[in-house]
Amino acid sequence: MGFLRSALAQLIDWGNPWTPWMFAIFILAVVMGTWTGAVAGRKGRDTRAWFILGFFLPVIGLIVIYILKPKVSEKK
Repeated sequence: MGFLRSALAQLIDWGNPWTPWMFAIFILAVVMGTWTGAVAGRKGRDTRAWFILGFFLPVIGLIVIYILKPKVSEKK
């Protein structure tokens, strides 16, 4: 248990100037992924796949999903 505690303390070292930036980037990636997934859901596309695309490629994912036309349902 001591090893896990020391490893976690080194991972989240608030004295490191990069730690707040990493959390901010992670939060931004989650927000952009959620936004991309929500738009994809409204257009009839797979929300999980678009969330992953929006998480890893946020700006590109949003641009592509806004450009795509809604999926047409084949049921009549």
